Amino acid sequence: MALVAASLPAQHLFDTAPGRALRFQPSDRAVLAGDQDRKDLPCRVTPQQPHLGFDLKFTAGYVVQVQADSVAAGGDDLRVLFRVRPVSGPDRKPAFFRQTFPVGAASAEGGGRATFPGRFVVGPGQYEIDWLMRNRAGQVCSAHWTATARLPPAVAGLAAAAPPNHIAPFSESTFAEAPPVARASDRNGGLHISLLLNLAPLERDRFRLSGHEVECIVGMLRSLHAEPRLGLFSLIAFNAYDRQLVYEVRGQPRLDFQSLGDAIEETPGGVVEFDQLADPDGEQRFLEDVLTRALSAEPRAPDALVVIGQKVDREARLDEGQFRPSAHPAVLHQFAFHRNPQSYPWTGAIEAALRPHGLVVSTISKAQDFGRALARLLSGFPGS
Repeated sequence: MALVAASLPAQHLFDTAPGRALRFQPSDRAVLAGDQDRKDLPCRVTPQQPHLGFDLKFTAGYVVQVQADSVAAGGDDLRVLFRVRPVSGPDRKPAFFRQTFPVGAASAEGGGRATFPGRFVVGPGQYEIDWLMRNRAGQVCSAHWTATARLPPAVAGLAAAAPPNHIAPFSESTFAEAPPVARASDRNGGLHISLLLNLAPLERDRFRLSGHEVECIVGMLRSLHAEPRLGLFSLIAFNAYDRQLVYEVRGQPRLDFQSLGDAIEETPGGVVEFDQLADPDGEQRFLEDVLTRALSAEPRAPDALVVIGQKVDREARLDEGQFRPSAHPAVLHQFAFHRNPQSYPWTGAIEAALRPHGLVVSTISKAQDFGRALARLLSGFPGS
């Protein structure tokens, strides 16, 4: 039997600005400062080492398990406080996080257990984490560990990468608003990049991408969005197999991730319009139209076309002759995302149509692959 808990709240970062005192119990301070793990409140803490995401930020954290017989008969509030601080560097300022997990009265029966996660964001570096959980009765569980985040050298120069010793709360929202970027304009070398975001899984018997897959490809989009040399974005999000144009913007200096997320959420999966389904060449026509729109010169000709997402399988054959080299930007690149690329080693439909005109395909199965591929893409622009 699992413990019954309310929906997990967001983490809160204490305000550590000058003049603002941290407020927590003196006994909490002593527990955090100690180096011995306490188990007055029986629990098991499993540290999660930093993991590089496709947004080129590291996510670290923990998973804690609590037994039902340690929860008060009338329910409980399990309060977590933890400190993250860099081990070295000029700025070793710690960050404090807190979480509260309400546990219902019914959870005290049945010998079950609850699993509660906590996550935070860090940049490259080594960190000490001091963690405690306290129940209403004042019983404490504590743990101490270190976490190390190592950034691949090729990724270190990318704008999306967090700086060393960076510590921040983790956002649960895949489509949270992106921070502002001071972009280069057209006059001082700003580039117009046309983005094609394929939201269809490679396997046709799956109607939608999983939440994790969406998080990965949107993370790639965020990393591109963070680059100041990219001055204008045109974006077409589409589902290749449902023949659906999900979202489109042209020539914008910033991407509205919330609007993109709303459009994805509102678009049904596995639905094809009847007139398109009746057309034996409907899928081909749809993809040709998407590519033509992406290569359009509005508001000005794109300097690069970048395709993001899983491959479109070979059943959707495109006419190579329709895409004349003279109509293409200097840079054509595809981030072909697949967790198991060996399961589909063949050339995809978009790749087959554009590779004769210079398309570079980067196979992406993990964030390190994407970071290196993004660095290679950016180095191919004039003036790099």
